[in-house]
Amino acid sequence: MLDPRLHVEVVETIRLVRGDDPAGGVELQEVGALDVAGEIEESRAGEEGDEPGDPHRAADRGGEQHAIPPPPGGEAAAEPGEERAHGFRLMNGGAGASQRVARWLTLPRARAHAVVVIVIFAAVYAFGILRHHGFIDAFGHVIGVDLLAMRTGARIVIDGRGGELYDFALQEGYWREALGMQRLPGWSPFVSPPFVALLYVPWALVPQAPALVLWTAVVLAGLSTALRLMARYAPLTGSHWTSTLVLSLSFYPVLEGLMAGSNSLLAVPIFALMLVALRAGRDASAGALLGLLLYRPQLALAPLVVFPAKRRWRVVTGAAAVGAAWAAATALLIGWRTLFDFLALGPLLGRMIFEPGMPSALFCSIYALFLLPLGPGRFDLAMAAGTAASLGLLGLVLWVWRGPWDTRAERLGLRFAALLAVTPLVSPYLQLHDVAILILPALLVAEYWLGHGPGEGWARVRVVLALLWLTCLLGPPIVTRLVRLPLVPLAVLLLGWVVLDTWRAAQARA
Repeated sequence: MLDPRLHVEVVETIRLVRGDDPAGGVELQEVGALDVAGEIEESRAGEEGDEPGDPHRAADRGGEQHAIPPPPGGEAAAEPGEERAHGFRLMNGGAGASQRVARWLTLPRARAHAVVVIVIFAAVYAFGILRHHGFIDAFGHVIGVDLLAMRTGARIVIDGRGGELYDFALQEGYWREALGMQRLPGWSPFVSPPFVALLYVPWALVPQAPALVLWTAVVLAGLSTALRLMARYAPLTGSHWTSTLVLSLSFYPVLEGLMAGSNSLLAVPIFALMLVALRAGRDASAGALLGLLLYRPQLALAPLVVFPAKRRWRVVTGAAAVGAAWAAATALLIGWRTLFDFLALGPLLGRMIFEPGMPSALFCSIYALFLLPLGPGRFDLAMAAGTAASLGLLGLVLWVWRGPWDTRAERLGLRFAALLAVTPLVSPYLQLHDVAILILPALLVAEYWLGHGPGEGWARVRVVLALLWLTCLLGPPIVTRLVRLPLVPLAVLLLGWVVLDTWRAAQARA
């Protein structure tokens, strides 16, 4: 039913660039996950050209505790035994194994790979558009498929048919009219909350091509804003903002979201603003931002569990007020019926992974780990297992958030990182571009280790971020061609484990 935007051709091209260098593939990850905290001057040629201030190399040589001094008034770097106190390990080999792998994950290499990846994707994407036929690119994909889905919902509302907003046959007719063809190569139904159709009315008044250009500019501005905000909150990782932006653009969930015209990337600045508001004690503002996030409710699920559990009632009230405003606008401009129609979609969204043409390899929640291997014949069992796993992850996040409310930057940052690491996992319906929010926990975890002296923990973080980046890039085509086990959720779980590892290290220091 839907257009699989896996861009396997791009992956094959990248493989040619990478050649036989396995380390190079891992280095790419640090790029995508925004492991940019120790940005340094251009490296000299050769292995002995290590940058003098490179915290990566300093850690690998055993000078972990002195590679980056703690901030003024901060804690001294932990002794190796102190880092081991929290008892978690990425590999049984301990510091040596993770640091030997991490030795290849230098920022000069990461930046070089970032540029290569961005250039390749831009070239392939431009080729597809330049050889287009109408709104179909050279590879047979609908150009800006997600944006067209949102514009379709808006067009239905503009035409006074809002009561039929979730009539998929009606939506398909609008797609045929927009694409000028009877046989669709793939399409994406509008399944967002009804008020989202109202938000897209201005975009529906503009033709698809300029709308996509303008939308891409808005999304890039949002990503840039998020990184600016994080640069203030996490100064060690944010002191080289330009490199951070370049590195983030090589993360495949970001690239996939840009190509599709998805609105998922706007969640990155919303979460960044939420963290800043919580840090400043502006709970009501944080709640209002959480209410804005209801435009993509699958990303609001975990926060809507954590903040009521922490009795942050001003956060809850702010979110409820914005949610009520969305509901009122829907009732006034579309009709109450559409709210109930949207809620009725809930049980159907989990089954969309099995719809013909659906890019099932792009599903990235914990539910996909059970749904894809078990198949539609055991749907109920898979959903029950996914629900149990989601509840367990939410319980783990609540454990991290236990104790008194603390807005100190380090503690709040690591708790928020844990929340964001779980957020992409606990929704039954979530795709690869939603994983872009993991940019933020990657920065927060890197900030902690650089602030306390890089060492074994810093090496583990770099390796895990490398695996996450590589899995997001190569996982979908592997799942499509070779295995029926989603790989991205496993990598996200690994990132969550590293966040927990970092949190326990911080607790041991306290």
